[in-house]
Amino acid sequence: MKYTAIFQVYGLIMANLLLIMGGQLGYLYIVGPISMDDGNTMSLPEIPFMGLLIIILMIAGGLIIAAILQKMPAPVRYVTTNQKPYTKNMESKIDDTSEKSYRPEYPGQYSSKTGDLFYSKAEEKGDLDWGGIKPVPEEVSFKLGTIQRQVLQLPKSGMLFFLFLMSLALGLIALTERGPFLFLFPIAFIIAFAFPGLIWVSYIYSRTVTSPEPQRLVLIALAWGMFSTLPASLLNDIGSRIVDVNQDALLGKGNFGTPELILVSVIAPFVEELLKPVGLLLIIKRLKTPYEGVLYGVACGMGFAIIENMLYELFILLWYGSDAWTINAFVRGIGSTVLHAVGPAAIGFAIAYSKQMGKSMNKYLFYAYIFGFAMHAAWNAFATLPFLKSGQYWEYVSYLLIAIMIVLCLIFIVKSLEYGKYYSKLELASVNFDDLEEETNSGH
Repeated sequence: MKYTAIFQVYGLIMANLLLIMGGQLGYLYIVGPISMDDGNTMSLPEIPFMGLLIIILMIAGGLIIAAILQKMPAPVRYVTTNQKPYTKNMESKIDDTSEKSYRPEYPGQYSSKTGDLFYSKAEEKGDLDWGGIKPVPEEVSFKLGTIQRQVLQLPKSGMLFFLFLMSLALGLIALTERGPFLFLFPIAFIIAFAFPGLIWVSYIYSRTVTSPEPQRLVLIALAWGMFSTLPASLLNDIGSRIVDVNQDALLGKGNFGTPELILVSVIAPFVEELLKPVGLLLIIKRLKTPYEGVLYGVACGMGFAIIENMLYELFILLWYGSDAWTINAFVRGIGSTVLHAVGPAAIGFAIAYSKQMGKSMNKYLFYAYIFGFAMHAAWNAFATLPFLKSGQYWEYVSYLLIAIMIVLCLIFIVKSLEYGKYYSKLELASVNFDDLEEETNSGH
């Protein structure tokens, strides 16, 4: 199918939800209930075999992720009959006087000429239709073959944005009219929380000036971003206990004071901007140009944003109703989603730039992290102004500052992508064909 990545993304979302549920249950099982200021506590229900349930949830989520992200089989390789084929029996030879034609090796068929087992049906060049796969240079045809790695199967960013807006309209109609229309709301909901993140991944992916990055590696970055919401939420809760946060205030029922401001503007940005880029370590060999650093960094951030959007929008819907859900889904879709791309993109750019230029990575990583942390901290602080200061005036000030932050985030992403493409062209001009085999294999 043309858009297979959509189904894989939602599969990763479901798998990570299992991991998050298991992790949260395990955390509360270990540390105990959360105390509220009104004397109540948030505790686990009495569920038999709680420990077994936690293990099942974690294992199920992990197995689903492993199944979705497993490597594809290695491609069938092509060699010309006047070249030595790459087989298990490397001493075998093909008659050099034979007519030059492309022959795929495939285990299971016997060749009387070489004594090896391989598939020998294709006797003439071009006798099989391989879907318009681009040829490779003659000097590397023996190494690469003609099957390229799978590109990311996502709709274009413009189509994703259109569907996002339609989901908001559909959700508003369903929640307003109710009746049978309510059955349409789940469709609107699952599009509204996920598509804003996929818009940015698709947009940046389509701007490459080199060969497209493998779909599997982009999904790995997305999957890590989704999973990182679990350790982030646990560390944020530990931080809230340390500074004695009023949990009712976080739910909009109590006074928002200094401890709550420290949590949302210091602890949360520090933890989240530290965890999101960790996914880059899983694919660090691919970060050869700043463009690739931006792409994979944004993918990590968008994975985090997808899960966070889902949880926040569900909370808003349950507590404040349909009108608040529509506004929140729109604001988060065009606002805080791109905020989560900034920090990991800066880290990815710093890693790839220092590698390409042969410079020390520590300094660039430090500056990139501080930049992402500062942007996140400022955003959260501006968003909490209406809770700190009473009056409609501060609400307007908050909206204005958030709008400025959105513009700054957009400028950063666009500029980092522009510079990333520039350095990618430099890398492309000096590409070494001996490295192409390793790059192709890494995508399978």
